[in-house]
Amino acid sequence: MIEHHNTTSPSLAPAPAPAAPAALGFFMYAALWVTGVIVPLIALMMLISGVWQTQTAMSGSVIVHLFLVALVALANAVLVSIMRHGRSAPSRPLALLHALATGASAAYAVLFLPLMLAGVVVLAYCGFSSLLLAALAPLVTLSATLAARRQHGWRVRQADGTPLPRAWPAVLLALTLIGALELPSLFTHIGMRMAADKAPATSAHGIRLLRYLGNERTILRACYARPGEAADLSTIILKMTGPTSMEDARAIYYRLTGTPFSAMPRPPIHTRQTGQSDDRDSDSPVVGAPLANLHLIASRIDGAIDARAALGSLEWRMVFHNDADNFEEARARVIVPAGAVVTRVTLWDDDGEHTAPAAGGAAARAFEFGLPDNQRAAVLVTSAGRDRIMLHLPVVPGGGEATVRIALSVPLVLNEPGLGYLQLPAFSERNFGIAPSVRHAVSVESASALRGAPAMREESGDMLAFAVRGELAEPLPGMGAPIIGALRAPADTHAWNPDPTTPGGAIVQVIGQQAARIPRRVALVVDGSTALAAQREQLARAATSFPGNVELGVIVAGAQAPQVFLHDTSDSLASVRYLQDISFEGGHDNSAALLMAWEWAGASSDGALVWIHGPQPLLPGSADALLQHFRQRPDRVRMVGLEAVTGPNVLWEKMDGVAALASVPRIGSLHDDLVRLLTGWKPAAQQVVVARSRASAAQPVHEQASPHLARLWAGERAALLRANSAQATPAQTDELRQLDQLLTGTADAPSPAPAAQAGAMPQTAPADEDNAVSVSATWLMLGVALAVLGWRMHFHRHTPYPASPE
Repeated sequence: MIEHHNTTSPSLAPAPAPAAPAALGFFMYAALWVTGVIVPLIALMMLISGVWQTQTAMSGSVIVHLFLVALVALANAVLVSIMRHGRSAPSRPLALLHALATGASAAYAVLFLPLMLAGVVVLAYCGFSSLLLAALAPLVTLSATLAARRQHGWRVRQADGTPLPRAWPAVLLALTLIGALELPSLFTHIGMRMAADKAPATSAHGIRLLRYLGNERTILRACYARPGEAADLSTIILKMTGPTSMEDARAIYYRLTGTPFSAMPRPPIHTRQTGQSDDRDSDSPVVGAPLANLHLIASRIDGAIDARAALGSLEWRMVFHNDADNFEEARARVIVPAGAVVTRVTLWDDDGEHTAPAAGGAAARAFEFGLPDNQRAAVLVTSAGRDRIMLHLPVVPGGGEATVRIALSVPLVLNEPGLGYLQLPAFSERNFGIAPSVRHAVSVESASALRGAPAMREESGDMLAFAVRGELAEPLPGMGAPIIGALRAPADTHAWNPDPTTPGGAIVQVIGQQAARIPRRVALVVDGSTALAAQREQLARAATSFPGNVELGVIVAGAQAPQVFLHDTSDSLASVRYLQDISFEGGHDNSAALLMAWEWAGASSDGALVWIHGPQPLLPGSADALLQHFRQRPDRVRMVGLEAVTGPNVLWEKMDGVAALASVPRIGSLHDDLVRLLTGWKPAAQQVVVARSRASAAQPVHEQASPHLARLWAGERAALLRANSAQATPAQTDELRQLDQLLTGTADAPSPAPAAQAGAMPQTAPADEDNAVSVSATWLMLGVALAVLGWRMHFHRHTPYPASPE
């Protein structure tokens, strides 16, 4: 008998089908669905709502975040649905999708971790549940995502299935992607919050964080309140929780870089709003960075110099063009010649000619900005500190032009009796562009020989014997404006002009020499900001020329508390090394160092303070105390400002009206100008003094000067009365009103000197004005009229009238 055995291999038997995982319970399903799907969708809606509320355009990074958040909700929804119905494991692409969602959830939880504590605190004090939900949503979603993976893995292992792949590679990928998008901006915004804190230690830590991990471009964008501009996720979230103000961002940018935000090109704007101006500083004393659509397309400076009287007149005509469809406001701060007085401001636009007075400072600007638009002046020029003015042109029409003319009466700078200097006006900051091809056309005439700047040519004048002309480029920051020299006879010491405020009176000017007023102590304050880093060697070389007859101390305005370094006349190299070792970093408020310098120099009977500085855009913290010292003891310390790099100077403007202030004309390099100033305090030094005063006696006719002499005196007298306005008597108040009328051209003008008089200076006027008629043409027309009148009288005397008909 043959026995049959089953020889089939057990390995060839069909494997039993794996059991399906158990279905997910309702309560677990609901919990995972709410926390893993609904919460991400709510966060997605909040993100879209934040973009809408902050009027922010969709940037590329925001679109990536929207996609990732939606991906988290989708991946969790698919996995929870599979577990709810007890289905088998998802396909490999869906498994990888959930792994990427897990990584995104982990990345967002890490990114929003610093905001969770802030959200709890704000909810406890303010009741903002939306902020708490926004802070906790990433952590809740991450917990739900991990719980869903754990539930799926446990159920699959019970049914001998294959669990989901590991999520670590996807987590690293998501962290890398989101970190590259958000971490620089997040660190920057956190650092800005810290830097804007009122606590000095926290603020210093914030600046240090920004210096190492901050993004300078992000801070520069925060300096402009631009609704609708595209931003990243951290910017949108932080805007919803209270953003760093535009003013704080501007202060932080200066403290971090040492450069005012307005000195940098405006970052390009990416917004969903069109047809709006990019200017957020209109109707304010902030000039701001140049606008892309506003340009200076023409500039002309005409002038005349009376070297005998050591004075002159300038007229600066500027033409602005606006490329935009909407109107723009043109603003600028201008450095004018030392002691100059603005006598007339005129505007030409589509509505015709407008004339405006030039008087007042910050208070006058604030009053003007508070008026309705229909009552505001068409153009406004106000004082912005000693030898500084600010121009406001509220409306430059879209696609049109506007022309502004500023007339000045200017004194010459006399370093020696036989030579006077006239420094041309120049911009210190502006919110309009100047193309490289645009030049300032300069023409200055005089009855005596002139010496022009290197780019100017000497010619014969049209109305006077000598002239200098040229087309000059806009000076770069750190370079002084062009200088014009006028030769004069040292024997010409007296000049006068009729006093327009006193009948029969005269304003007399006397030029003389006397021994220089040498201070006992000189405090040299050096701005420790980055702007002066390029001037380090020039400052160090100047230390070898410090005068040995005065006590001199150097004070650095930097991050550390100011200290006095005493200059040793027997070891000048120690001062050289000290100046070379200054750590120029960031931007600093110089008012505390100036206050200490005043107190140190004021400890002597006669002190001087020399301030070498760059831009000062920060509101000075110690300005009130410094002003109090100058007003209570005005003769104790003289303060001289030497601007190494041009720019905004809030401190200088706040000290407007202090009689003890003066500025050093930038004729050469910083080394040369500083040495020239300090040399004037060496033993036996002489200085030229120009004194203007009232007189009642008759004056020689040949010494009569132009009316600009009276205007310069009026400007000096008005500044003195304004400085003492708190103790002004009614008579002084009335005198100040008369002086303002004289300066603004509303008072009766004095009779001009004859044009043929030797050394007389003509009144500058535009060649295209209808009323610009020369004196010789006037006398010619008068002679013709008299001749015609005489002939008619002679004709009627010898010719009888015909008899009337009966």
